[in-house]
Amino acid sequence: SSQSVLMDELGRGTSTHDGSSLAGAVLSYLARPNDRFRNCSGPRTLFSTHYHSLVDQFANIDQTSFNEDMDHSCIGLGHMACMVEEQLESDGDLENITFLYKFIPGACPKSYGFNAARLALLPDKVTRLGLTKAKEFEKTTATFACLRTLLQGPVTVEDLQRWNSKLRTFL
Repeated sequence: SSQSVLMDELGRGTSTHDGSSLAGAVLSYLARPNDRFRNCSGPRTLFSTHYHSLVDQFANIDQTSFNEDMDHSCIGLGHMACMVEEQLESDGDLENITFLYKFIPGACPKSYGFNAARLALLPDKVTRLGLTKAKEFEKTTATFACLRTLLQGPVTVEDLQRWNSKLRTFL
């Protein structure tokens, strides 16, 4: 197709659930083959997001889906590369990062939001409090995701092993 679509942070500024649902629905619509676009010949789309649930869905990390009829084969993940150096100071939770400005395939392995906050010169006290809150939120979110998976029906041994491993990181 000769059409292009650029979307940056669709759904931001709304609640997390509304925003991720809206972004997922639009991505689903653009990715699905239809009368006009078959076999991944739809518009070439660059879709940036911070919604980790969408990234997980397309990286097959999370087995839940916005739309089971969506053709995931038409979607590829990518992120901007960076070089990460461990810090030797007491600030062990934050690394030094250097942005390489190179687009590479795959999901971003982690968020660098707190590094960006430091680069924006937010006070260390604020950044550290945010980091503590983020760890608490991540633990709660992972716990609820595990419970949701367990309550949805049959669970495989692989599911249990995956959740056991994920939840143990918080102990």
